[in-house]
Amino acid sequence: MEITERITLDMLTKEGVSVLRQKFININGEDVQVGGNVRNAYTNCDEDKTILKEQLSEDYYNAVMAVWEV
Repeated sequence: MEITERITLDMLTKEGVSVLRQKFININGEDVQVGGNVRNAYTNCDEDKTILKEQLSEDYYNAVMAVWEV
């Protein structure tokens, strides 16, 4: 059985973003969450942009930057 991670960019504004991470396992065709939700908040500043670049895939990072760099 493979554990998959879902990432949700929540409350994405020009000032900040909340990143929700959830892990799931598929049992008999149904996704079941493993563990609890992990949520981190980031602000539109150079330090948090660096952290996001390290922690998110390019697609998610680019989505945040599309809003923050406008």
